Amino acid sequence: MDQKLDYLISILYETALNSERWLEAMKLSCDYLGGAEAHLLILDKKTNIPIHNIFSGMSHDDEAVRQYIEHFYYIDPRQKAMNTLAVGDWLPCHHIFNQDFVNHNEFYQDFSLKQNIRFTMIGSIDDTPDHKTILKILRATDQQPFDKVEQIAAKRFGGHLQRTLRLQQYTQHLEAKVELGAMAIDALSLAMFIVDNRAKILHSNTAADNFLKEKESGLNSKFGFLFASHPAEKTQFMSLIVTATGRVAIGGAMFLHQSNKKQIFVTPLPPSSRFNKTWQTPLALVLALEAGKKLPQSQFLKQLYDLSPAELRIAIALLEGKSLEDYATSIGVTMNTVRTQLKNLFNKTGTHRQSELVALLSRFP
Repeated sequence: MDQKLDYLISILYETALNSERWLEAMKLSCDYLGGAEAHLLILDKKTNIPIHNIFSGMSHDDEAVRQYIEHFYYIDPRQKAMNTLAVGDWLPCHHIFNQDFVNHNEFYQDFSLKQNIRFTMIGSIDDTPDHKTILKILRATDQQPFDKVEQIAAKRFGGHLQRTLRLQQYTQHLEAKVELGAMAIDALSLAMFIVDNRAKILHSNTAADNFLKEKESGLNSKFGFLFASHPAEKTQFMSLIVTATGRVAIGGAMFLHQSNKKQIFVTPLPPSSRFNKTWQTPLALVLALEAGKKLPQSQFLKQLYDLSPAELRIAIALLEGKSLEDYATSIGVTMNTVRTQLKNLFNKTGTHRQSELVALLSRFP
């Protein structure tokens, strides 16, 4: 048992540097506690909505996972335990949900039992001002409930899991800082701020720092938060930030302000950017440029979304109003090739339909 625990802890800390090992770490956690499945979720404390899920050992298909995230999570009777447990505590759910409750509960009857899952042990892993992290270890209908032994075993690695999550956040913050230098050059030395859904400045380049020092720039910062300096535009600016950081981010560069000297735009941070981490809420990019300054649109889009030459050509063709068929004919490629490149464009821009893609790209300055 000690060897299994040592190996589990070593893998947990490796995930801080390599997030691709999270599934392995969750499977080992599940196996260590004798579970059939594991579910790690990070909740937004303001909305109580999961912003990140990791399922490991799931016996059901992706459709069942989608159903849980989109519907059954909201009627899951285990939510109260998720929200009220203190960090480090673990609770076997059969202590609060007896068989009679299970027999008459919609969640268990319509979802959990149909996935062959009956027993759960819930652990509170971390609790920050913004997020709460929960790990659920699940057992099948033919297994026994969790007991005191498993609760004690869970506490042995729960603290390591919390430190792993915090270490990962810290190391990724350092990586993002390094990337910002290169990103500033790639973005033609524009003043750039990366902010969260509250307009808290997570990163800014030198041009952005200098921009805030200018008179009548249109933006100011206080206590690390970015806001419009014109009173009439403060609400509009926050509205753009909220829109750009929504779960389904809307729009491309959305125009905020134009004086005789400056233009300010807000856009969703590209999903392909390493700034967008799995543990974070979506981020927004705030750009400022001189009024009347012309940006090479193709170069800007290529660098912002890391587009290949072929993907960029399709993007420009769509912006020019060409159909995919006309584009394929004009360059002599098959429609299958064009569709594959279009799918890559969707993935890199976070869009799902051609109309969404064109709407997003057309809003850029």
